[in-house]
Parts: sequence; C-alpha cells; structure tokens
Amino acid sequence: MIRKMFVICLTVAVALALSMSAFAGETIKVKGTVAKIDAAAKSVTIQPKEGEPVTVVMEDADQLSKVKEGEKGQVTYEVKDGKNAGTKLKKMNDGCS
Repeated sequence: MIRKMFVICLTVAVALALSMSAFAGETIKVKGTVAKIDAAAKSVTIQPKEGEPVTVVMEDADQLSKVKEGEKGQVTYEVKDGKNAGTKLKKMNDGCS
C-alpha cells in the first residue's frame, strides 16, 4: 500500500514538474495601471483590472522611462528561473483597455 502511494505521489510530482516547464519561455502580456516603478530594481508593477498586481524586472532599464506611475501600460515578459523577465514595456492610449 505504501509503495503504491509512493508511486502515485511520484507520478503526480513528475507531471507537475513537466507542466511547469511547459510554461517556461512562454511570452505573457499584462495590461493595466502602472502601480509602481522601481528604477533601482529595474522593475515595474502593473495592476490589471482584475487579479493581483504583476511585478516584472525589465531586461533593459531604459524601458522604464516609457511609462509613469498612474498611467495605463502593457508589459511583455517571460518567466525565467521563477522570475518575471520583462522584454517590452509600453504606454497604452486612453482608449485601450
């Protein structure tokens, strides 16, 4: 019985590990209000209309100058080594949601 439970737990753990690696390298875009810009950390935090805020560390810190706190923005990033690595940041027009 214990061996059977071990095999089941091991199978579930391997399946989860493989599914998480499938998300690695996937490009993600988040639109919302720029809640915070941290120049020292090279990061921007976007608050989408729904859900939790998303903090992204930009690969190119110059991208942070494209938006200001309180503006609408969109960040494009990939999850690398468990961290949100930003590749693009842009200001959204008032008409965009």
